Parts: sequence; structure tokens; C-alpha cells
Amino acid sequence: MKFDKKVLICVDEDIMLTALKFRLEKQGFEVVHVRNMQEAETAILKDNFNLIIADLMMKGNSAVDLAKWAREKNSGKPVPFLVMATLEDDVEILEEALNNGAGDFIMKPFKPVELYFRIHRIVPDLGI
Repeated sequence: MKFDKKVLICVDEDIMLTALKFRLEKQGFEVVHVRNMQEAETAILKDNFNLIIADLMMKGNSAVDLAKWAREKNSGKPVPFLVMATLEDDVEILEEALNNGAGDFIMKPFKPVELYFRIHRIVPDLGI
């Protein structure tokens, strides 16, 4: 199967990865999975992604760090970036992620239709 849409998922929960991968592949995305910011940086330097989806809180870093880094690597332009948050996450950190390049957020657990519309809102030209 040939993909022309590629998404990087940065999560360390296997259940969340399975849910995201199933939904995104169903929408025609090729999915690349990493578990932390260092792996994400390596993947971003190696390949081009139409979208990055990352947990707000990662081991040792936050999606804020990854969003800032990705934007710097993209000459200051925002990278299509979706943050996944939980009710327990700090609102200030989520707001900081949105102010530093994340295009939108989705609350875990998410509904498939919400994932679809959040992605379409961030990257409408993908035609999903």
C-alpha cells in the first residue's frame, strides 16, 4: 500500500498507540511511532511528516518541548501538531503547547469522530 500522508505518533502507552494507529491507517496515513522526544527528533530529522501527534506529558519532556523544537527545525513555521491531554494535565502546560506551535488538542480517551475532525482542522489539505 502506497501512502502519501505520514504521521508521527509520540506516545508511550500501547493501548493509545493501537487506537491511534488503527484510526489513522483507516484514514490512509502511514504511521511512524516513537516513545519519547529523542526518538521523535531523530524521526523528524530523517523524514517529513504531514502531522505530529504527541502526548502532552512525555517521560522527561512535554509536547511543548517537542512543538518548539519542531517549529525551530521548520524555520520558525508551525508544524501540524496535535496534542493529547488528560483531565489531570495542567491547563497551563496545555496552553503553553498551543502557544508554541501545537495546532489543537484532543482529550484522552478520544472519540474517533473527534480525532477525524481535529486532524482535518489542523491539516485540511490532506483530504481525509
